[in-house]
Amino acid sequence: MLSRILSLLRFTTSLSKFCQARGNIFLFRLLPFRLSRWYLGLLGSVYFFCNAQEKRLIRRTARHVLGRGSVPGSVRKTIRRIFQGIIDHYHEKLYLAYSHFPRLLRFLDRRISLEGEAELQAALAQGRGVILVTGHFGAVEFLPGALAVKGYPVSMICRFQTNRLKETLLKRAQAVGMDIIDATGGNVFLAAVKALKSGRILITEADEFEEWRPQEHAQVTFLKSRLPADKTLELLKKRSGAPVLTGLVHRLGGRRYALRFTPVAEAGTAEASQVSPRCLAVLEKAVLAEPHLWYQWKKFGAMIAAELEAADDHREVGYLAPEVAVSLPLQA
Repeated sequence: MLSRILSLLRFTTSLSKFCQARGNIFLFRLLPFRLSRWYLGLLGSVYFFCNAQEKRLIRRTARHVLGRGSVPGSVRKTIRRIFQGIIDHYHEKLYLAYSHFPRLLRFLDRRISLEGEAELQAALAQGRGVILVTGHFGAVEFLPGALAVKGYPVSMICRFQTNRLKETLLKRAQAVGMDIIDATGGNVFLAAVKALKSGRILITEADEFEEWRPQEHAQVTFLKSRLPADKTLELLKKRSGAPVLTGLVHRLGGRRYALRFTPVAEAGTAEASQVSPRCLAVLEKAVLAEPHLWYQWKKFGAMIAAELEAADDHREVGYLAPEVAVSLPLQA
C-alpha cells in the first residue's frame, strides 16, 4: 500500500501542488513563521523521497555548474543548501498567500529593505514605466508586495499552479493596488506594454525558460551553457521604450531581506539592444555567488539535458582531457 501511494505521488504531483494541499493551507493560517517553515521542510523531505528522479536531476545540474574547481565536499554542502532554498521558496509562496493579511503587510513593509531605490525612482521619473527583471532567486515571492506596500505601482506576469492560489493572490494584490497579469489569459505581451505605458513597474523573470521566444541563429551563455537567446525582453524594451533594471531579493537571515536594484539598459544606448544577456549576466553572478538562493535547477537541468548526458558519458569512459569552459550549442 505504501509503495502504491508513493508511486501516485511520484507521477501525479508537483512540489508546488503537494505543498498547497488543502490541509497545509489550513495550517499556514495558524502556524507562526518558523513553525510553518519546519513543517514545510518535513513535507519537502517526503516529496523528494517519493521523487528520487527529480532530486537526482537537481543534484546533477548543480554539480555540473558548480563542480569545476570547487573544494572537495563544498559542492555536497551547497547542494544540501539548494534543497533547503527550494523549500524556503515554497514556504514564502504559501506565507504570502495564506498567512494573516495584516501581519503579512507589516512583514513586507518592515522586513524587506530596498537597496538602490534611488535608481528605481529615477527610472520611474522618466514616465515610461520600468521593466524590472528578476529571476527564480531568493525571496522573489515577496518582491511585488514589498514594492506595493511602499506605494509603487506594480504589475506582474504570473502563472498559477492552482485556482485556489490564483483567487487568493488576486484578492490580496487588489488590496494593495497591484496588477496581476495572468500568463494563461489573453495577449500577455500587449497587457505588459499597456502596463508600462501607464507608468507602472512591470516585473518579469529572466529565467522562465519554458516561456522564452528564441531568436533565430542567436545564443546566450548562462551558467557555462550555451542557450537559444530569448527575444522577449528586447521586444518589450523596443515597444515600450521603458528603462530596464534587475531586482533580486536576497535572504539575509533572521527573517530579513534585501531587494537590490541594478540598472541594465537605457533607451538610445548600445546596451539597449542587449537586454536579455545583460539581465542574465546579473542573475548568473548572483547564482554563482549564492547558488542556494536559486530554485530553477530542475528546469535548467531539463533544458541542458543533452549536455548533462554528455558530461556523464565522459566520466563513465574515463574521459581525461581538460574541460573547456564552452559548452556545445543546443538545438533551438
